[in-house]
Amino acid sequence: MKKHLIIATYDGINTHYSGVGTIAKNIVNALGDLTADTDLRVSIAYIEADKNSKVFNKECFEASSNLVKRTGGIMMPLCNSTKGQNEWDMWRSFKEWNYACVSLVTALNLSLNPDEENYIILNDTPFLFFSKYKELVNDKKLKCFYFPLSTGKNHAFGDADWRNNRIRVEQECFDIIAGDKNSKVVALGKKFAERMSEDYGLSFSENDFLQNGLCFEKYEEFLNKKFGNQDLKKYGIEIEDDKRIVFAWGRCSVAKGFKELALAWSVAHKDLPNHYLILQIPNNSGEASYFEEVKDILSNTSRHIVIDDFNPEIWKTVLRTENIDVVCIPSLMDPFPHTSIEAKLFSKDMNYITIISDVDGAVDAFAKDEAIYVDPRNINSFVSELIRATNLSQQEKIKIIDRSKSSINKFDFPSIFIDFISKNMSA
Repeated sequence: MKKHLIIATYDGINTHYSGVGTIAKNIVNALGDLTADTDLRVSIAYIEADKNSKVFNKECFEASSNLVKRTGGIMMPLCNSTKGQNEWDMWRSFKEWNYACVSLVTALNLSLNPDEENYIILNDTPFLFFSKYKELVNDKKLKCFYFPLSTGKNHAFGDADWRNNRIRVEQECFDIIAGDKNSKVVALGKKFAERMSEDYGLSFSENDFLQNGLCFEKYEEFLNKKFGNQDLKKYGIEIEDDKRIVFAWGRCSVAKGFKELALAWSVAHKDLPNHYLILQIPNNSGEASYFEEVKDILSNTSRHIVIDDFNPEIWKTVLRTENIDVVCIPSLMDPFPHTSIEAKLFSKDMNYITIISDVDGAVDAFAKDEAIYVDPRNINSFVSELIRATNLSQQEKIKIIDRSKSSINKFDFPSIFIDFISKNMSA
């Protein structure tokens, strides 16, 4: 029987501004490889964006559309009551979450073929709400894989009432999914699985994971280049040719630990007169007050640069700049940040040490001997480890970097995803 896979997501299909988008883009890319050798039909359900808005990404949309056309699937734009003109407008409340999931039910009932085996990947936490409406889908054998990429208990976002309501509904959805033999929750990494087990009582078998990863060929152009500090000027980064770089990047959210890094820098910068802290932290997560808090902490320090720009060419260039000394992944509530794998990948032929948070999914990318582990919440320890990283001997640095590079192949996403499909969609 022919298999039909539907991907439901709100980012990475016709927009790209977050890790959710990277995961969706990676799935589209991996399916492009997989469907070349199989007769798998692929459809995509997505939150519609205004094609004249800044969030619309033509490259993402064309890649998704081409995959769907080539496999005989359907593009399914979903309703969520907004105009799709910016990130917050597209996905701002439980009302939008419910609208989108009900809209998805309608789309599926209009498009699913009962003569096919139908599977759906529900990418990110808002699509947990689909479990409340799944009984309205005509195909009672539809297999559902729910991929929550944050939870209310893990991500301290929003005011207390909103967050408590989120936690309540998440638990309700997890309970519904647990009672459906055709549905299961899939964890992005081992650490996040531990957190969901502790917080919501979930359990995971060995096939209930989709390890995070990257499509390496998308980065090949930069991995064959090296830059100097002068090359950073085109992005507004003005630092002297001989100054070293401490770097972190990602959307400016409390989940990413940038406040903790700023607090560490406020102490460490006095002992690091030859270093600049560069933060590429686009303020696009709906947490503007957090962005201002980070800037306020840094305002009392010297040699820091804050970049409010999503442009991926910036972080790729900085990571390949010869004067980069330390990369920080200080995340506190991230299931498995892409930045940790990107830091590992871009270390090829470079000379930087990665400081990795040991309190969330970032540890899934680095073994203890491949990076420097730190609890970002312990500011004194963070300061000490930051200074220590800049003072490692060349021999010590090379050993750590070489060990890290040796494990990069574990994060080849097309291989990871094909393995997941083979385990979960076999006859």
